Amino acid sequence: MKVIDTPRSGKIGTQVAYPSPYGQCFHTYVVPRNPQSDAQIRMRIIFGSSSSGWGFNLTEPQRQRWGLAALNVPSHPSLGQYSHLSGQQFCVKINSTLRCVGQPPVDEPPAPVVFAPSPVGQLNIVNDPETGVRLLLDVGTVTEDIMLFGQAPCSRGRMKHRRVCYLGLVGPATNGQCDVTAPYTARFGPPRPGQKIFLVTCQEKNGWKAQDQVTSAIVPSAPLPGDPPANEPHPVEPAAAKQSPAPPQALITASSPLPRLMYKGSTPDAPRMHSGSEREHPVSIPCTPLVHGAQVALGRLAGLLDVALRRLISTGALAR
Repeated sequence: MKVIDTPRSGKIGTQVAYPSPYGQCFHTYVVPRNPQSDAQIRMRIIFGSSSSGWGFNLTEPQRQRWGLAALNVPSHPSLGQYSHLSGQQFCVKINSTLRCVGQPPVDEPPAPVVFAPSPVGQLNIVNDPETGVRLLLDVGTVTEDIMLFGQAPCSRGRMKHRRVCYLGLVGPATNGQCDVTAPYTARFGPPRPGQKIFLVTCQEKNGWKAQDQVTSAIVPSAPLPGDPPANEPHPVEPAAAKQSPAPPQALITASSPLPRLMYKGSTPDAPRMHSGSEREHPVSIPCTPLVHGAQVALGRLAGLLDVALRRLISTGALAR
């Protein structure tokens, strides 16, 4: 529900405030669904281990160094504002990322990392009748780990991804492309033609993460027998001989042998559809209000007298 209010975000009583592209909105708080999937349980274990390590595995000097390093780490912006993380939040963030990609946690804060431009390009989807649907991601020279996230297949009309799940690290590329079909189908199943697929990639090094890169594509239909593959260019027809341009339509004066037709709003048989049916005057219909004037009534009476006179003449009653 959209409301006119100051910008806010978060839970307020039984209402949850959130900004939308159309303004400030509220919705009633509901308990989130808890499927307890294997991936969800794994991430909860990772987060819980990283959080408990702050108190059990670190010494007091190490916690102070994490706190000093966190002063230069901004939080995720909310409503155009951000702050810096605490030492514990920074430690949990770094170690959760390292555990997620399969690396051991660290006790000392890592130095900041300056990432190069992302080498990940567009997503290409090939629908081969023999091998099925394949997801090919354009990847250049890789110097860091690239985390791969995906969203379940959705409608082709969606223009923005919503909720993505971690699928793993992007593997080595072959001829500039990396096949990510296996991790995607293992999580969401094979997509159908006409569905849209969103992939999100993120560079990672020493627990630091770069900005997300989003790419999407629509699953094409399988080619029919005899059609050229989608990745091959269609044959180009030879150019025709140069001809003089045709005159404009307004300059053509030749008359057509066909009769000129005009749309009149109905078929030719429509005006004669009820010609043979008997029609009843509205005055003779019971419970019909008298809406005609005196002139119409006199015209009706004259018509009745004319009909009666014709009947008398035809029967010879007036002659006798």
